[in-house]
Amino acid sequence: MRDMNPTITQQILLQLETPLNEITQRIIAQQKREYLEKIGKEMNITPWMEGMIRLSLVIDLMKALQNYILPTDKLEGFVWNEGPKGIEIKMNISRDGDIENIQYLQTEAIYAGGYNIQRLHLRYLTKTKMSRVNGQLATEYQNQYNKLSKVQKLEVEIENFQNLINTAQARIDYLAPMSKEQLIVELGNHPMLGWRVKNDYKWEDIDQTHYKQTKEEWEIEQQKLIEDGVVSMIDWDVKWPKQRIKDCQKKIVKLQAKIDLLK
Repeated sequence: MRDMNPTITQQILLQLETPLNEITQRIIAQQKREYLEKIGKEMNITPWMEGMIRLSLVIDLMKALQNYILPTDKLEGFVWNEGPKGIEIKMNISRDGDIENIQYLQTEAIYAGGYNIQRLHLRYLTKTKMSRVNGQLATEYQNQYNKLSKVQKLEVEIENFQNLINTAQARIDYLAPMSKEQLIVELGNHPMLGWRVKNDYKWEDIDQTHYKQTKEEWEIEQQKLIEDGVVSMIDWDVKWPKQRIKDCQKKIVKLQAKIDLLK
C-alpha cells in the first residue's frame, strides 16, 4: 500500500522508477561482462548487490537535488524523457504552501563511465533559479546504503566459507571410492606427502656399514612408510577437512543470523 502523503523524494523516485530500474540492469550487465572477462566465470549478483547499485543511483540523484530542494517542499509537476545523452528531468516545486510562487528546476542525468574501471553511472547537470539550500535529501538513502553494505560484506564472508566447504568436500568425494592401491598412487601426487612414494632409494644404495637391518626388514620399513603416508593423507584431506566443514557451516549460520537482523 502506497503512502497517502508521500514525501517529495518518494514522489520523485516513483516517477523515475522505470529509468532507475533500467540503468540498474545496465550496470549489472556491465559488471557481469567485466567479471566474466577477468575471472572467466559468471558473476552472481545477489538481491542485496542489486539493491546497493540502485541505491547508489538514488543517492547521486538526491545529492544533486538537495542543493535546491527541501524535504518539506511539494512536487507540483514532474516530467522526464530520454535525451540524447541520458535522461532529462523537469519539475515544478512549491515551498511553504506558496503555490503562487512555483519554482522550476531542470536537471540532465547524463550517462557517464561504463568503460575500463569506471562503472556506468549518472552525472547531473542542474538548471534552476532556485536558491541553494542544504536539503539533505540523500541522508536517508545513504543510511540504507550503509546498511546494505554491511549485508554485502557478510554475504562475501559466507561465500568464502562456502567455497572452502566446496573445495574440501570435493577432495573428500574424490578420495572416498579409491582402493588401497589407488590411494597409494594418489599419495605419490600429494604435494606434502608424495615423497613417501617417490623415494628413489634402493637396497643397493644403502650404506651397509651403518644400516644393520636386513633387506626384508628394509622393504617392510619402506612399505610402512607408504602405509603411514596413506593414513596421514586421509587425516589431512578427509578427517580434518570434515571438521573444518562443520566449523564453516556453524560460521555461516551465525553470519546469516546477522544478515537477518539487518533486513
